[in-house]
Amino acid sequence: MLRFDQLDSTNAYAKRNCSLIQDQTIIVAKTQTAGRGRLSRRWLSEPGGLYFSVVLKPTQIDFLPNLTQLMALSVCQTLRTLQAEAWLKWPNDVLVNHKKICGILSEAVTSANGFDALVLGVGININQKDLSQAGQPAVSLVKLGIKTDAETVLNNVLDCFFARYEAVLQKGFSAIRTDYLAFFPYIGKQVSIAHGTIPAQGTVQTISPNGELLLNTPAGQTIISIGDMCI
Repeated sequence: MLRFDQLDSTNAYAKRNCSLIQDQTIIVAKTQTAGRGRLSRRWLSEPGGLYFSVVLKPTQIDFLPNLTQLMALSVCQTLRTLQAEAWLKWPNDVLVNHKKICGILSEAVTSANGFDALVLGVGININQKDLSQAGQPAVSLVKLGIKTDAETVLNNVLDCFFARYEAVLQKGFSAIRTDYLAFFPYIGKQVSIAHGTIPAQGTVQTISPNGELLLNTPAGQTIISIGDMCI
């Protein structure tokens, strides 16, 4: 495990130094000056949060996107053990009271040789009291009245993640689908999809064994593999 007081971002550090970093290395920073979320959104990285990246170099790469969903599930289940009523919003957001408490950014590192690594970056709001600059509705554990520390959360998330890591590498989303759906409260709800290859609106039917969102739309069933689910 590599620990820093401050980085531009743990993902950026991992990508710059990928060739020197061993498989399953964890990179942790107390603060980030240029934390990022999906779609290049800024991720506020003030003291009190947990900011880390996991560098993965598997030889089996058929189900890499599902590792992001495994990480989201691992965070959700960890927060539940701390009595936070966490839920999953497809594909990989973790919410409490309809406010974001965790963001996950996955980035593949490639070279002339092909795939080198998958970097999973995670930001969890733990002890921040002021999230007014987050740019979206956000909450932290301390604002929920839950007292804990970043190290405890980190260790529990990693334990959950690596307990099912090999199963997801071999079987994909189907290895965690039942558990994921247990924390996915949007079946039967009207949603819209933004920033995807297929902008769509419809009713959530389920999540497929591959981890795709299945919508019932006026045109019939629509399969969404990429996009933001908006309520």
